[in-house]
Amino acid sequence: MLAFQTASRAWLTLAGLSLFLPSEVRMGIWLPLHLAVAGAASTAIFGAAQLFSTTMTNTLDPPARVVWTEFGLVNAGVAAIAIGRVEAWGWLVAVGGVSFVCAACLLAWVIRRAWTKGINKRHPLPIYLYGFAVGCVIVGGLFGAALGSGRLTNADVYLAVKHAHMTLNVLGWVGVTIAGTLITLLPTTLRVKMPAWHGRGAAMSLAAGVVLLATGFALRVPVLAAAGGLAWLAGAAGVLWMVTRVLRTQRRWRAPISARHLLGGVCWFAVGSVGLAWAAMRGVAGFDAFRTDFLVAFVLGWIVQTLLGAWLYLLPMQRPAHPDERRATLVALEFGGWAELVTFNAGVSLMAVRGAGWGSNAAGRAGVVLALGGGGIALAKAWAFPLLSGALKRMPLRRRHLVWEPLTPKETDLPC
Repeated sequence: MLAFQTASRAWLTLAGLSLFLPSEVRMGIWLPLHLAVAGAASTAIFGAAQLFSTTMTNTLDPPARVVWTEFGLVNAGVAAIAIGRVEAWGWLVAVGGVSFVCAACLLAWVIRRAWTKGINKRHPLPIYLYGFAVGCVIVGGLFGAALGSGRLTNADVYLAVKHAHMTLNVLGWVGVTIAGTLITLLPTTLRVKMPAWHGRGAAMSLAAGVVLLATGFALRVPVLAAAGGLAWLAGAAGVLWMVTRVLRTQRRWRAPISARHLLGGVCWFAVGSVGLAWAAMRGVAGFDAFRTDFLVAFVLGWIVQTLLGAWLYLLPMQRPAHPDERRATLVALEFGGWAELVTFNAGVSLMAVRGAGWGSNAAGRAGVVLALGGGGIALAKAWAFPLLSGALKRMPLRRRHLVWEPLTPKETDLPC
């Protein structure tokens, strides 16, 4: 898990640094987008999904050779696709896509093994969502390999496959995985009991939305795409209801910055889902017009922010340490939290406004700077968290435990 998350942080760091390359080298936003989604988010999911699936099912870990083979295949695939696209080597892009798909097939085997051999069957919904997400990335990866190989010469076919590829990878692969993980991760970061939530209908709506959207785009059938947008919106409403139930659960602890990042990502998930449903009902032209805001809301606002929030909690909790040292590390990660949260989301908001055509280019550039600044603070803390706890030794005891101490009886009634 730590190896996968280290590689994921490296890919996200490279995604941020790639923005400083000339536009013709990074191919507009393609290279940062690829490094963030296929590199950072996907590598993190490969590590987390197998850990969460084995933990929730109380199964033995998969064989080490399988895990390390999966690790090598996914990272080699991401690197090969990036190099192949930048250098216009179609064969290398195809090889990278196949490598990525092979890693996904191994992950599918790990998840299936966890469910069939597990002795705990109390959490079927996240496991089913993980399985569906892996199926999406296998198909989406094959679409991506076809796109990058240069074999698709017809412009209309290329655009249709591109839209389907983006839908399967962003919504089906990363999006559905995040939705399945929030069921347990959000209550854990808020330190509350996981509320009862019958989310089978919401899960089926999300899955149906991805399938209908991808099929409608690939076959150029606007009715299917419109139905998919509405189905995805219905599933998103179910996820938001689950989040609402978590927030309404009585808490004895303040919300840490990791939980606030997760909630910020959920807000962008809601905004993006409404925009996606509206754009899908307007056909391919409507989705093309929404494409920039689709990437801003779902990739930056939701996926990257959720990744940052998860790191700020999971990384310190997984590092072997004494409980006091682990708690001190979690407290240290709170410093600068509000600045990074507000700055990052303000930047994403400006970029979304510019993408909708309501702002100037200067506003869009300011949004990029703010998002890089806020995300950079969180990413730097995710890298340096083992060293931060020592900085608290010179601070007053009360301030050190401001967030990670129980709330008073009156404070327990306050909203998150």
